[in-house]
Amino acid sequence: MKSPIQFFAAIAILLATATVAAQVYKWVDKDGKIQYSDTPPPPGATKAEPKKVETGPGAASAAPAPAKSLQDRAQDYDKRKTEAADQAKKAGEAQKKSADNDENCKAARTALQDLESGRPIRRTNEKGELAYMTDEERQAEISRAREVAAASCKA
Repeated sequence: MKSPIQFFAAIAILLATATVAAQVYKWVDKDGKIQYSDTPPPPGATKAEPKKVETGPGAASAAPAPAKSLQDRAQDYDKRKTEAADQAKKAGEAQKKSADNDENCKAARTALQDLESGRPIRRTNEKGELAYMTDEERQAEISRAREVAAASCKA
């Protein structure tokens, strides 16, 4: 004959794994709030609805998602790899553009400073000869340098 401990252990295991159905009531109280209870609603409640709630192991758990095939996982990996490469490329392009803007800003500010200094500036003319910049040319170059500086030095 089996010992009483084994008998009670077997009964406890059977009871623990059994699915239990509990009666739950849902109703709207006098203040318009939705109430849930395992006891029937009071007489003044409206719209009382009995609900059955499954309890026990696995009752509340959702079904597991189906496992992806090896081919699907490989496609997901390739997609993530491509997206990461695209993001890295965009980040590199943005960094290069920022560096170019910084360089253009520095050059425009230096040119503007030289032009506004009032010192004579020599340039090569159309004939290839060295000639000093006239006041009109200087003012045109100052305007152009300010535009370039404004466009390149936004940050």
